[in-house]
Amino acid sequence: MRALFVGLLLAAPALAGPPKKAKLDLAPLAAALAGDDAEQAAKAADTLGDAADPAAHEALLDALALGPPAPVAVAAIGALAGHPAPPDVSALVRYAGHRDPSVRGAAIGALALYPDPVAQAAVVHGLHDQTGIVRGAAANAAAKGHITAAVEPLFALLAKGEEPAARALAQLADPDLARKIGDQLGHVPEATLALCLGAILKRADFGPDTARVEVVHALANLSDPAALSALTDYIDATPKTPPRPSRSEAEHAVEAKIGGGK
Repeated sequence: MRALFVGLLLAAPALAGPPKKAKLDLAPLAAALAGDDAEQAAKAADTLGDAADPAAHEALLDALALGPPAPVAVAAIGALAGHPAPPDVSALVRYAGHRDPSVRGAAIGALALYPDPVAQAAVVHGLHDQTGIVRGAAANAAAKGHITAAVEPLFALLAKGEEPAARALAQLADPDLARKIGDQLGHVPEATLALCLGAILKRADFGPDTARVEVVHALANLSDPAALSALTDYIDATPKTPPRPSRSEAEHAVEAKIGGGK
């Protein structure tokens, strides 16, 4: 009987489960976030962003309401996006118009996580920004948020040879959009167009294979060396079996390009 009692005592800690995690002390973190030391403020933002406590989220919103320096604002915005919540949108949209491009880019990038028409409109607006890094952030956000309203502005940036727009369109493309992209020969720098079409081929979720064949044909019509690279990459990334017509077409296109069309 005594042995049984001792056994139960030894097992008690295991039965009780792991100790509860201590509650995060928000006061010193909020103070650091509002302090003059940018490095400590950024660290505090990261810690608050990792916490699932709604109060930590509120502390980040409060800090952004005070208008912190740009590096701190960028850190707070990134932390805020760790646990997206509807009230964030108004703050992020406000920062999407910040004077500092790094802050604008951070806010626009974060807005991709919010399926809100206001957030999506701010992302589309960012595609018209005068600064390239902000347009790039907006293009990435449009792709990440699957924002279809961004397609036309992205085409305008594609015509200017902007690579983030090419990558974003590739992520948004369905067969119809891929066909429209392929029709841009003569309107878009060939290297950028090849990048976009090649990125479409890299997508495992793009199809059916008849649509891939059309993309291969569009690449075959390009004379820029980037088109050959895109076709070669597709062949290398695609197994020989089961047979895939798009791979066979890519092989023929590469042979024609290397052989000068003979």
